Amino acid sequence: MLLHPHTKKPLKWVFFDLDNTLWDFDGNAQEALKVLFQQHQLELHTGYKVEQFIHLYQDVNAAYWKRYEKGEVSKELLRTARFTDTFELMGLPPTLYPQNVWDEYLDICPRMTLLIPGARECLSFFQTHLKIGILTNGFEETQRIKLAESSLDQYVQYMQSSEAFGSAKPSLDFFNAALEHAGITPDECIYIGDNQQTDVIGGMNAGIYTYRYCYTDTDTNPEIKSNPLFGGDVRSLTQWCQSL
Repeated sequence: MLLHPHTKKPLKWVFFDLDNTLWDFDGNAQEALKVLFQQHQLELHTGYKVEQFIHLYQDVNAAYWKRYEKGEVSKELLRTARFTDTFELMGLPPTLYPQNVWDEYLDICPRMTLLIPGARECLSFFQTHLKIGILTNGFEETQRIKLAESSLDQYVQYMQSSEAFGSAKPSLDFFNAALEHAGITPDECIYIGDNQQTDVIGGMNAGIYTYRYCYTDTDTNPEIKSNPLFGGDVRSLTQWCQSL
């Protein structure tokens, strides 16, 4: 039996973020972008190297995701503009923009299967003790494809996406809906995600004991570290689950 780190009540659920917590979003996205770069001969048309293209796209994409999470842009605009804006910044003439490249990307990327080290072992461990849920700001169909193609769906009892729910993390409503579905109180679960704002602050604001998976080496905000609901920085999923 696994106990809540603070209340010592028996835990019933563990919730995970998906991208860059279990599924290696950055690694898989880079591989998909390499395919598109070669397929559409972007170096020939722009002089950009593949690494430059990927870096530029990642910056543009991150900015659009922040706006999407705030409700400032639609799903459709995010999907298309992150590419067209990148092409514009590369100096690619509009007549040479690859048609429907965003559909190609969404067909290729979710089927990539790079996982965060220890992800499968961690889920396998929890499967014998708790129910497992995924809380994600990704698109419903895309996230389900990722789970299925990487064979993570066998571990998961519930997935809640921002697209299907209608609002995104760190919304309190989003987390409360997950608790309601599970039929639990906040002290009957734990949560782990990589994003300090949407995952860690969002989870703690919902009263959930929350851990940060350190996908990057950026320091965790001191205000987060001082919160009694912060479980700590996690650098190894395997070591984390075995320490509970």
